Amino acid sequence: MQQAAGRALTDSEIQKIDDAMSANMRRLARQDPNGWAAKSADQRVLEAAAAGMQDIQAGAALKVQRAQLQILRTASMETRVGDLMASYATGRNRALVHELDQTSLYIEGIKRENMARLVDLMEAATSKQGAGIGRQGLMLLFDAENPTMSRDLAREIFSNASGTTGNKLAQQGARAWLDTIEGMRKRFNASGGDVGKLDYGYLPQPHDQGRVRGKGDQAAQADWVQKTLPLLDRRQYLLEDGSLMNDAQVTALLSRAWETLASGGINKIEPGKGGGRGARANSGAESRQIHFRDADAYLTYLSQYGGGSMYDAMLGHVGGMSRDIGLVERYGPNPEQQMRLQFDLAEKADNGVQRSFGLKPQSYWDVVSGKTGMADNGNLAQIGQDLRNIQTFGKLQGAVLTSITDLGTHFVTTGFNKLSYWDALKNIAAQASSETRDFLTMHGIIAETMVSDMNRWSGDNIKNNWSGRIANSTMKLSLMNAWTDTLRRSFSMTMMGGLAKMSKTDWGKLSEYDRWRMTSKGITEDDWAVIRQAQLTTHRGSEFLTPEAMRASGSPEADRVVAKVLGLITDESEYAVLNPDLATRVMSSGGGEQRGTMRGELARSVMQFKSFPIAMVSRHWRRMLDTPQGLEGAPIAANRMAYAGALFASLGALGAIAYQTKQIVSGKDPADMTTGKFWVKAIAQGGVLSIMGDILLADSTEEAGQYASKTVSGLAGPTIGAASELALKVIKGNIDKAAAGKESHAAAESITLLRSHLPYVNLWYAKAALDHAGMHALQENLSPGYLSRMQQRAHKQWGQDFWWKPGTGGPDRAPDFTAIGGK
Repeated sequence: MQQAAGRALTDSEIQKIDDAMSANMRRLARQDPNGWAAKSADQRVLEAAAAGMQDIQAGAALKVQRAQLQILRTASMETRVGDLMASYATGRNRALVHELDQTSLYIEGIKRENMARLVDLMEAATSKQGAGIGRQGLMLLFDAENPTMSRDLAREIFSNASGTTGNKLAQQGARAWLDTIEGMRKRFNASGGDVGKLDYGYLPQPHDQGRVRGKGDQAAQADWVQKTLPLLDRRQYLLEDGSLMNDAQVTALLSRAWETLASGGINKIEPGKGGGRGARANSGAESRQIHFRDADAYLTYLSQYGGGSMYDAMLGHVGGMSRDIGLVERYGPNPEQQMRLQFDLAEKADNGVQRSFGLKPQSYWDVVSGKTGMADNGNLAQIGQDLRNIQTFGKLQGAVLTSITDLGTHFVTTGFNKLSYWDALKNIAAQASSETRDFLTMHGIIAETMVSDMNRWSGDNIKNNWSGRIANSTMKLSLMNAWTDTLRRSFSMTMMGGLAKMSKTDWGKLSEYDRWRMTSKGITEDDWAVIRQAQLTTHRGSEFLTPEAMRASGSPEADRVVAKVLGLITDESEYAVLNPDLATRVMSSGGGEQRGTMRGELARSVMQFKSFPIAMVSRHWRRMLDTPQGLEGAPIAANRMAYAGALFASLGALGAIAYQTKQIVSGKDPADMTTGKFWVKAIAQGGVLSIMGDILLADSTEEAGQYASKTVSGLAGPTIGAASELALKVIKGNIDKAAAGKESHAAAESITLLRSHLPYVNLWYAKAALDHAGMHALQENLSPGYLSRMQQRAHKQWGQDFWWKPGTGGPDRAPDFTAIGGK
């Protein structure tokens, strides 16, 4: 080796060459076990060396390709950032944030399209075929798996959808999965990636770091190795001569794998930090060390050491690949290097780091690159998520009553995008048709509930564990999911129709306003040329711009344009029915703090339930202020005064409806609408005032302990707020009353606090019935006079009476709607 190299090699270089030779010999042995065993030792060395030379040549070619791609992507980014600086009349730092926002949309577009290709997989996953009545109930309520279908799907995937199970639905689902991830692998490699293809169907391995690590000692390591060893495909573990590794050798390999998994290892990418995997294009190129014997072995391991379900792992893989594809296509094979360059250029150009929403561009990058979402400590991250899930399923069972205000932002966004209000109404009704829902799903407009995306409420994806299942089930039973999906998908449908009409017009003939709308989402004149060539898709007599329509153009740029258009449609639908944008996600994570850290979990706890009010500012308030005025072709809805007026009027009116509905559902007569106090509450309920509205909704006339606990909850989040309610209201408040000789209600208030953290018992359509069936009686028995005090408080604050008096079996009368005019 020293002679061939022409110089003295270091020990590490020699070790690297030896490792490469050994790896090549094992790879060649797996390809032809019998032929390899028949070769002499010298022949094996020569063939391994020849293969190594081919690898070196291929690696050199890949290195050149990556360098060229990096240069091209840097030039493209320079153009985009320059255009954004000119368009927004801003510095380079803030233009960089706009660029990252567009990249976030681009990644979402890639994810949506690939999710649409998994329709057959989703149908198989949700099929009740072979499930008993009990299991079907669990599937309905908790999105539980159908074990029979999951097993058949896994078997079909491992066998490359060969039909080995005889289950056609499982075979089709497996084929959809295999085709989708193969397409994503090829697309990733086309941008400089280097991910090989396994000779068996791929299922991602969702190792749960905490479960793998156990107590973190040698006993835990030995237990993991002992349970994993029998599950392996031993044909994959060969020595250089082609012979199978013995138990001791595989055990040693597994022991090293445990150390990697238990410490975060391969699952923990730290962009920019030493010891990471370097270029994003290398993501996924590591040699896998754990090869399961078959699907049953995979599922056994999943039940013992997996994090979430098989479907969690599959959808997580699609999301991760979408991010990797988006980043390398936008920023080159080494996006981290690209961003370090851009941060330096921005700091130099602006004489320092300018902030957007008080945060540095680095924080936005940490969220876009995925660093923020990776748990530093899996156990701590799970504890934090469980606590937030408890608040979700305890506090949001009546959220759908408030969400009628979504209609306000829905139609404000419709007007801003110059879409037909009639089409918007018609498309809401169209969501009742399964044919229309299937059409939208096939074309990338995926229902949020299909991928358990609960960002709107929790600030994080709800993991599919016990608390996540209960939270998701509660939101489903409250009808919140159905409401959100209906409005968001209907708006997306309207947007697809609007873009179809626009696509018939040349770029130069588009109005100045329409060109601004497209460029603000990253769609350029060249992209529009591809859109112009689209062969529009017809559904029920109307034309729509779909991914298939754009691909039918035959343009080599179709993939990129499809991602941008789907990102645009998704983003606008999340203006229509508020969902966190990039700025909100950055703020809700405490400025990009990583999950599983004390700072990161505290930030997420404090910011829980603030995504909606923050998104109102980061989306609608910012849009209202940032939209250029006086553009040719702009609708009146784009005028700042008109935009603000429409938001306040629509959300104020809908907030009044929401507020009165909550009163009636709780058994009270409607509140007096002739007072200024009512309309302050109504506007606050509508959400247009953002976090200030939450402050206004708090009633300062309540008892000191209760008002203080609500204030703490508003500032520090519901988890800390619940602790303060226990301390300030239930404990201290009642101690103070007892000391003053006043009547206390500690027991009843404890029951109320406990109830606010239980699932299902506060569902808006069942709460009153449960109250009158026994909860009121329990509270009165524990604290005599509690119910009369409740009625006195309502009358004192609003002059309200109860149409369904607390503690009674049934209502005495209907709600008195004349109360809205005052008494």
